Amino acid sequence: MKSSNQMFVEAMMFVQLKMRLLVPVAGLVFLLAGQPVVADAPDSKKAGPILLLLGKEQDLTGCNPLGKVTGASEAEDSDMTYPERLIIARDRLRAETAKLGGNTVHILQAYNTARYAIPGVEQRIMFTGNAYVCE
Repeated sequence: MKSSNQMFVEAMMFVQLKMRLLVPVAGLVFLLAGQPVVADAPDSKKAGPILLLLGKEQDLTGCNPLGKVTGASEAEDSDMTYPERLIIARDRLRAETAKLGGNTVHILQAYNTARYAIPGVEQRIMFTGNAYVCE
């Protein structure tokens, strides 16, 4: 039978392990929520940085709409970590915006089934929004 001291040490080790996993994910959440994020363009030779706007209300004065864009992680990305799949989905959204000639994308919806690996559940992250070219 384990002593209370041994049980306490095991509990603390479990908490430390969970905290190590929580810190990178929390950083990613803070990165994606809140203020607009300027990201490098997928092909910096052809286009400049693409501004990612998050949230319902955005000032798009001086911007011309180009169309709807989507960026998603795919089934072949399922062996990657959650942050890697999140970055892949974001980069594909930026690439779609760049294809339309845009420099800004207003993300309207995020679809995420990939946070935890559950057998039989699709692991996919998808962002949808509107692409704009802004002055």
